[in-house]
Amino acid sequence: MSLEHPQVMMPPPALFLGGLLMGYGLDRALSLPAVHFTGQQWVTLVLALIGIGLAASAVMQLRRAHTTLMPHRAANALLTGGVFSLSRNPIYLGFACLHLAMALAQHSTGMLVMWVPVIWVIQQHVIAAEETFHAQQFGEQWQAYRKKVRRWL
Repeated sequence: MSLEHPQVMMPPPALFLGGLLMGYGLDRALSLPAVHFTGQQWVTLVLALIGIGLAASAVMQLRRAHTTLMPHRAANALLTGGVFSLSRNPIYLGFACLHLAMALAQHSTGMLVMWVPVIWVIQQHVIAAEETFHAQQFGEQWQAYRKKVRRWL
């Protein structure tokens, strides 16, 4: 079966936001203890800067290549340089860092806990759908890239 575009059903930013909101709800419903540790502000800042840097760099590369940012649309170019040489999914990696930074900034155990299922859904549904499409769309070029660059890091 030939795909016209990746079969991504839920926008990844909505998944991350949903995880944060559900984590907030867990904190309130279960009275979870707040997260506090030495150096937490610095860890939060570093995660936020890494997240913003990865996502912004990837967006700029996609724009320069005149290909889509939307995971449910067909890409017309396979980017393999810049931040895409570090991770096949630099935007999702950036969002994952931002999710952790937000959880730490809010001292939220629930948000930290929800990070795990959010990453699982991103991996099993969003990335899997995108990779199936890219394998079809870019063939050997995709296979070579996939062997060279890891999915996350």
